[in-house]
Amino acid sequence: MVSQSRFLFVLTLLPLLACTAVQQQKQAAATRPDNLEFHNLRVLPQNISKEELENTMRFFARSLGVRCSHCHAANAPGAKPALNFASDAKSEKDTARAMMRMSERINKDYISKVATHDGKVTCMTCHRGKTVPNDFDPAPAPPPAPPARPEGAGGPGAPPPSAPPGPTPQP
Repeated sequence: MVSQSRFLFVLTLLPLLACTAVQQQKQAAATRPDNLEFHNLRVLPQNISKEELENTMRFFARSLGVRCSHCHAANAPGAKPALNFASDAKSEKDTARAMMRMSERINKDYISKVATHDGKVTCMTCHRGKTVPNDFDPAPAPPPAPPARPEGAGGPGAPPPSAPPGPTPQP
């Protein structure tokens, strides 16, 4: 009789312990910091939040007029997610990293020393929605100077300076 009571007690306690363990796992997953899901961040901070990372990537895409697949390699067809964000298979990703470092140096070494407001160089500064920035057009040339007039020359319709005055018309 005692063994049946223990068996029922254990049988009742087992689902309760299982539910508690599952609940603890869910809570641990919910409180896990964002940086554990990002791999291969070399320029961006390791502790960047998911929201900050997504906003940064969207800004890059808008600045260059591209989609995520411009820098990120594709996974096998049908795989989830469709892109392998950690992969370095595409050279565009290394180019993006170099450009990020360049912008950081320009802002730190130059812009911060001369800007009186919070201006800074970003991808959009040069790319303006294109993968290859346009060459900057030179400033327009000033309009040509008007031709020089001889001394004493009047405006349009004036007699030449060497012509003698003509007769005065009579009414």
